[in-house]
Amino acid sequence: MSSPVAAIPVVLGRKTVTAPSSLLIMSAFFACATLFLTVAAGTWMFFQIPPRTDPGAEGIDFAYKLLATIGTILLVIPASTLAAASATLSARRQDERLSTMSLLGAKRSEIAALAVAEPLVPAIIGIVLGVLGYLGLAWPVSWIHFLGAPIGYANMLMPPLLLAGVVLFLIVVCVASALLGLRKVTISPLGVRTKSLARKFPVGRVIAVVIAIILLPIVLAISKSPNVELGVAISAMLSVFFIGLIVVDLLGGLLMRWFAHLAGKRAASPERLIAARLVSDEPKRFWRRVSGLAMTAFVAAVGGTGIALMQMGLDSADDPEVPVSDEQITLFQDMFTGVLLVLGISIVLIAVSALINQVADVYDRADTFADLHSAGMDVDTMHKAMVRAVLGPVIWVTLFAGGLGLFLVLPLAGAALVMKPVTFVTILASAALGIVVIRLGLQVAKPILASVATAGRARL
Repeated sequence: MSSPVAAIPVVLGRKTVTAPSSLLIMSAFFACATLFLTVAAGTWMFFQIPPRTDPGAEGIDFAYKLLATIGTILLVIPASTLAAASATLSARRQDERLSTMSLLGAKRSEIAALAVAEPLVPAIIGIVLGVLGYLGLAWPVSWIHFLGAPIGYANMLMPPLLLAGVVLFLIVVCVASALLGLRKVTISPLGVRTKSLARKFPVGRVIAVVIAIILLPIVLAISKSPNVELGVAISAMLSVFFIGLIVVDLLGGLLMRWFAHLAGKRAASPERLIAARLVSDEPKRFWRRVSGLAMTAFVAAVGGTGIALMQMGLDSADDPEVPVSDEQITLFQDMFTGVLLVLGISIVLIAVSALINQVADVYDRADTFADLHSAGMDVDTMHKAMVRAVLGPVIWVTLFAGGLGLFLVLPLAGAALVMKPVTFVTILASAALGIVVIRLGLQVAKPILASVATAGRARL
């Protein structure tokens, strides 16, 4: 083999796109690309609206652009997390094929090239299909009313350069995740095997959390300062939500570690003990399985406040003493539509992420489940442990994420909006629906758990 690139076509075959893990990656990137491109197209549409000059519409155009940008930011991290989790799925589960190359004399660079190329192929196929999915989904979305009229299909079509940029971003996420997955692959002349990385206290994560928490009040103060330019204030406000999502993501893994420690001490049954052990072994993995719901709770806190604002605006429109233009009434109605869209897309991301992560975890822990079954543990007990390991921390991380969202919105929107019942109803409804979706994903993964536990290591 003369080069890593030349080695790839030799070993990539039909299984590269038909293996269970490859189909999971392909499906995940299809869903991720479809939703990501649709959201980006919606934001692009608002920025292409020509400015209106009538006095009643003053500031309305800017409000639409601002709200569309906020909605996109609230969905960027959940979509990126799903893409990263999907790409990581098979990067360290290729022991046999990589071992064959190693025993045949392949170089380390050639093996690494294959390890990256194998998940990349189904990911690119999924992304390309996702572009077609976006073009198809844009048609029903184009009938949604904004600004008092349907969006229109032509307005949902992004320029080719922007479309290529989004596709390139998803491919870069896949490559980066595959390279990170190589950290758990040991390559030697005698073969290739996965290894267990030494568990260390996440000092870097703690430092990042501290920095983000310090930045939050500073950026928040800038967004409310009357002495800064409007563009700076808007950028600071958008940064508040972006940093808030980062804090949720960083602190979530730490909370999972703490939850597993407490649950292990109080375990009173085998499934509780196994659940605590599963989480404590790899808290980051289990955080990925519930992070979508945490992000949705954060989004719901912001969106619920938006619905409260919409209600207040429509109530003001009924008051003859309060001058409210038709354009403002349309804006309030469109805010409600936008919030429902953002929350709906978040729930879909939760559903896809839950299924991908549940099935991937079963395959990745095939040896553990096979050993437990050989030791006499039945599949129902193992499944109960998996359910408890996933659903146990969900309430805590959801409360944390929703509470942080309310805390950040409070100084921007005011207590009158944040404390309205509709805000809390939105958070609770989104969390409840997310928990149901995750639970259904666990149930779908049960037959796979049974086959893996009774048949030994699953062949991906």
